[in-house]
Amino acid sequence: MNTSNEWVQNLKYDGYDHHCNSKSDLVSIKKLGRIWQEILRRTKINSSSTMFEMGCGGGKYLATLAVNGFSVHGIDVSPEVVTRCNNYLSEVSQFVQEPILATVENADIFNYNSSVLYDLTYHFGVIEHFLNLSDRMFIWQKLYELTKSDGWMVSVVPNGSHFWREYIRQNNLCGYNIPEIDYNVKLHEQEFLDIGLQKVIAIPWNYFGFAERIAQGSLNKGLAKMIHLSSNVVIPMLPLPRTFKEKFAHGLLVIGQKPILV
Repeated sequence: MNTSNEWVQNLKYDGYDHHCNSKSDLVSIKKLGRIWQEILRRTKINSSSTMFEMGCGGGKYLATLAVNGFSVHGIDVSPEVVTRCNNYLSEVSQFVQEPILATVENADIFNYNSSVLYDLTYHFGVIEHFLNLSDRMFIWQKLYELTKSDGWMVSVVPNGSHFWREYIRQNNLCGYNIPEIDYNVKLHEQEFLDIGLQKVIAIPWNYFGFAERIAQGSLNKGLAKMIHLSSNVVIPMLPLPRTFKEKFAHGLLVIGQKPILV
């Protein structure tokens, strides 16, 4: 069974089911998390920009970006998940004054073709499930072709160099039990460079991620939460080698810009 089919089977009956039932829910949905604040800061993408998400799941990021004024389009290989996503976006739409510009379709990136180009294309936690380099490079090429000249590609993946990586994998703390490659900074940066992107940077992200889930007992969980929150404020500011920071980060945020084509 290939990776796309594995996701279709895993998500047939449940998964990525989000809801917006009130205006207070909408307030939470509208908050841009730290990672999106970092992406927007580095790319200087503004709300007049268009975005494309591969593997959009239940529309968590589509909804947040759309209610912040972005025009977003997502695809997902699971038809059931696309239905859940459309339902979620419809719920969100009930609590906003202006229509949100968010659409989704059932499609596999391997067979996907579109004449529409985007200012930013991205995925969260998808590419690492494709174990063969040739598959990953095919996907990168697809996203590259969907990105405007001078636009951006963004990838967020688990960090394979994290010192808890094996424990997290063995205890299935990452969610769906579909195999993943162990991305590190150099590997991911090189794939972005090989596809033709420039200004490529891989940023260790979410220091001491999973600390609260691994800790036992309320006291330890409280301490783990404090370490998790404080480390994500302090560590990025410290002049430490990136290879050292990489060991303590649960994820990698990787950004690259498509050259201006003449």
